[in-house]
Amino acid sequence: MGWNQGYEIFEKTVVQTYDAGKLDKEILSILMEPYRDTDIDSGGSVNLTSKDGKGVQEIVIETWGLEVPKKPIVKYDEAEEAWDAYYEEVGTKFNKITDLFGWC
Repeated sequence: MGWNQGYEIFEKTVVQTYDAGKLDKEILSILMEPYRDTDIDSGGSVNLTSKDGKGVQEIVIETWGLEVPKKPIVKYDEAEEAWDAYYEEVGTKFNKITDLFGWC
């Protein structure tokens, strides 16, 4: 089990900064740096979403300049496999970014 509280703090900070219209790649890098080489763990997520409905991983991907995967058009309970594939792709892109900061 990793550092759940660290992820919760990171999630809140990123979503709030994004909602304030102040998040760019440089600021995101600054916000990610304190977690370098820590055991930060997404198990601490409280599933916050921005005012426009994005989760922290989607915000990080978009802010980093990568294309956010397209969400399935169907409801989750109608196409669980499509949503699972979406979240797997989002997680893969998010992890490529966090790997740059030595997140474990």
